Formats: sequence, C-alpha cells, structure tokens
Amino acid sequence: MTVLYRISIDDKTDATVRGRFHMINPDAGILPGEDDDLLPLEIMIDAWRRMKHGSFFVGDGLGDDRLPMPFEQAATIADEHELRDAFEKELDDGAEPDEYLFDRFDEIIESAELSEPQNMPPFWDAAGFWDAATDDDFPEDIDAYPYIEFTFTARDARYVAHLARGTHWATAQYCD
Repeated sequence: MTVLYRISIDDKTDATVRGRFHMINPDAGILPGEDDDLLPLEIMIDAWRRMKHGSFFVGDGLGDDRLPMPFEQAATIADEHELRDAFEKELDDGAEPDEYLFDRFDEIIESAELSEPQNMPPFWDAAGFWDAATDDDFPEDIDAYPYIEFTFTARDARYVAHLARGTHWATAQYCD
C-alpha cells in the first residue's frame, strides 16, 4: 500500500480533539476541505480499527506510526469503546453497505473545523523539482509537507477516548 497521508492527534481535552492531516505523497493530490464533513468520523474509525487489530507500524520514518501506549492497552481501549458496535458494523466487509454511523454524525459530533491548507503549493510543485528529484529531495521533517489542522468536539468524551495525544499514523485512505 502506498502511503499518501499522515494523521496526527496533537491534543485532546475532554471531548475536543486537535490534530493535523498531512499530505506526504505527491500521488495524494488533495487535502480534505471544508466539504469533507465526515472527516472526524473517518479519523475516529480508522484509529479505532488500528488499535483493535494492532495495525500501527511503529518506526521513526515519515510514513511510520506512533502509538503512545502498549498495543495490549490500545486493544483493551478499543474493546471497551462506547461506539465499538457501531465501528464494527461500519467496518464489516461482509455486511450490506450501511451508513448507520455516518447517519448519526450529528448525534456523535458536536462541532468540527478544518483550517485552510498550509504549505501550499507543495514543494514538489516547484518548477524543475521533478527534473532530477531523488528520495533525498523529500524532507524528513513532517512540517515541510502540506497539511490542514482539524479540531472536532464529540458530544460525549467517551466517543473520543481512544484518540490519544501523540498518536499518528500513515494511511492511503481519505479524500476519495
């Protein structure tokens, strides 16, 4: 799987989560915009799934993940999560397509905001960049890449209990 994005949870206070959504691969093409109103639920589900199944690939590289707790603790948090049944139903590949969780957006999310894109246009759009670009031309510093900041508040702090400050993960999902 090609990694396109990196999501980070930078802060969580009660039911409010703040983070960044970085585009770390030119193939991604786009960042979420203000019309991507389901982004908070997508982040919540993706983090929960990774915690439940131990799908954090921890390392020090740009596309590696970080989980600031032992995998066993993460799995326990996922198993005891307030929305576990709804998340499982949403992720069941064998089930009929179901928008149950997304239809409940207003019951789950109180507010959500996305910033304007930062670091745009991306460095790889500079004239001549691709003429001689190598892997060394891609910065290791995540802050050099395009990103948006997100803030969302759940109606109940238990809904975001699994989103721990300092967690980040790389993914190919979102923005499709």
